[in-house]
Amino acid sequence: MTAPIAIRAATKADAGEIALLVNIATHGGIGMSWAHDERAKGTYNPVEVGRLDMLDEEDGLNWRNSSIAESDGEVVGLLLGYPEPDVMPPMPDDLPDFLVPIVELEWLSAGHWFISMLAVHAPWRGHGVGGLLLELAETKRAEAGCNGLALITEDVNVRARELYEREGFKVSASRPMRKYPNGTAPGSDWLLMMKDQQHG
Repeated sequence: MTAPIAIRAATKADAGEIALLVNIATHGGIGMSWAHDERAKGTYNPVEVGRLDMLDEEDGLNWRNSSIAESDGEVVGLLLGYPEPDVMPPMPDDLPDFLVPIVELEWLSAGHWFISMLAVHAPWRGHGVGGLLLELAETKRAEAGCNGLALITEDVNVRARELYEREGFKVSASRPMRKYPNGTAPGSDWLLMMKDQQHG
């Protein structure tokens, strides 16, 4: 793993790889939702549904808001994020129960550049990819004129929390997790971590 790491804007052709990395970022949680989606009928892998979601530009979770980390032509990581408005709209009233605490925390990040997904393929963890993607997030925050950065992680994701804390993030709020039906994800709380510009 000596080839340099480069970061580029995602293209529409990356939708499948983005879906795979989004599923990694959620530790397989979103894949369970995709597997129970009506669109999963006739597919062989729930990531096929995720690919369709990444192509849907009406939602913030899409390829246009994604950046890809590569090394020697291999996709190694993903940053997916966007600027939040200074005043958030009303929360959707039709959210699946397991998403409610996550969206509640995101709705506290008004005026911040929100890191919705950050993921690195397993063989590349510990090689600086996550740090490079966080640097890119800081650049995008500055370009958008946002107050700071925000992201959500699990209380038990110690390795990720250590990275975020080294980069200046601090826990600003938490919500008890609501498990996906038959879900096995560990942890008790979702954590909103923020890095405000004046504290960076």
